[in-house]
Amino acid sequence: MLQLVTREEMQRIDSYNIEEIGIPGIVLMERAALSMAEEIRQRFPADSRVFVVCERGNNGGDGLAVGRILMGWGYPVAFYEIGIVPRATESYDTQRRILDRLDAVWMEGLPEEDPDIWIDGIFGVGLTRPVEGQHQKIVEEINRRTGYVIAVDTPSGIDASNGQVCGAAIRADLTITFGLNKLGLLLYPGADYAGEVLVKDIGFTPESVKAIGPRAFRFTKEDLRRLPERKAWSNKGTYGKVLLIAGSVNMAGAAILAGRGAYRAGSGLVRIFTREENRLILQTGLPDAILTTWASSHEPGEDETCGLSPETVETLYDALSWAEVIGIGSGLGQSGPARAIIEKGLESAKCPLVIDADGINRLAQMRKEDSKIRDLYDDYPYGIILTPHMGEMSRWTGRKIADLKAHAVETARESADPKHILVLKDARTLVSDGQRIYINVSGNHGMSVGGSGDVLTGLICGLAGQGADLFDAACLGVYVHGLAGDEAAREKGRRGLMASDLPDASARVMELL
Repeated sequence: MLQLVTREEMQRIDSYNIEEIGIPGIVLMERAALSMAEEIRQRFPADSRVFVVCERGNNGGDGLAVGRILMGWGYPVAFYEIGIVPRATESYDTQRRILDRLDAVWMEGLPEEDPDIWIDGIFGVGLTRPVEGQHQKIVEEINRRTGYVIAVDTPSGIDASNGQVCGAAIRADLTITFGLNKLGLLLYPGADYAGEVLVKDIGFTPESVKAIGPRAFRFTKEDLRRLPERKAWSNKGTYGKVLLIAGSVNMAGAAILAGRGAYRAGSGLVRIFTREENRLILQTGLPDAILTTWASSHEPGEDETCGLSPETVETLYDALSWAEVIGIGSGLGQSGPARAIIEKGLESAKCPLVIDADGINRLAQMRKEDSKIRDLYDDYPYGIILTPHMGEMSRWTGRKIADLKAHAVETARESADPKHILVLKDARTLVSDGQRIYINVSGNHGMSVGGSGDVLTGLICGLAGQGADLFDAACLGVYVHGLAGDEAAREKGRRGLMASDLPDASARVMELL
């Protein structure tokens, strides 16, 4: 697990090391510059022309120090101080004085001939205002030029907390960031602007990180050790009973994909509650599952069961009481029976619920219209995992998708609590319990295909059914899902990836450790 920081958290960690621990800021700057210069030396020969573009803050001071070190190693280096910021920081002034004594080459603007390496030291982590005016012109001009662009800590113009572009931003080939990775370098569009990201240790103390306590993190493959333990002396009842309420007419595939996801996650028993019309398809496509079907005998709204016969209601209650975790929504539809099924699940189930897709859309409407449903959801005692994509989250919150994307981290935290885990699906999926934020970096664009979310629902249900804490089950399910997409892409390619490729790949990647 790797911790991630916002702009404010990084600034507080930096200040703690300087003010509480007593490490001089200039020492941290020198360490940062040396780590960056060493990386450049490993990648580029000493005759590579380097051009440092900087403003007069500490990020600019880092850039000056990098250029100075490269000069000492024989690189031809030139510097351009934009100088619009009226007041230089003390550390920047120190670096400038050193360079003046070394007869550094200072330019009055960008060079006519493009260098081999641009070093972006204009703005760093602390940027909170739009990049405009002359700064914007310089940023856009660098983006039009050729040459390899290396950003100091954060590409200038990228919000380090959320990855949003503040008016204009440097498009870097490489970003070398210090201490801990920043959320804005992982979230889009910042991740696109950052290019390759390297995190360099410059001596921030563990005490400072612990004191500030960053709440965001991501997984590495070492975290697959968190998967529920498997025992030699086990049977099918050892690894959980998963009920999937899924698949309306003509949507049997969603139920199959979710069921395969649950089994490939390690579930011992998977039961699917679905429409009678899906029986043959499911028995053929997923014979491993226990199948319970129902038929609609009434029109939606005709009676209190909204199209569920008394026999179906009794069958549903039996299935709910059998389960140890329940997934609701994959291909379920949003008709009257869906409403009845969701309501009875909230009323009668005595285990965690994972609500996805049509389950979210129908429940969003029900919560707005019916205070009883709202209370059932809010007070559900066994835990709920909600897995919306941005469109579903828009319907859930009433907010526009663009607003949700721009404030994804805040949205995830505000919409979750320890009993209501949120899995906010996007190019970077976030998981939150209202405090912690997991940022997923596995996966690829090939997974942007129908049915992918159904597999994820099954994976999360399968892990929760084996006893994983709900937050862990959600984080691990998302991580494994992405790893499976990467594994499947190696075999099938990204362009032609299908959701049906993911369950088998999930089983393979869970054996990586």
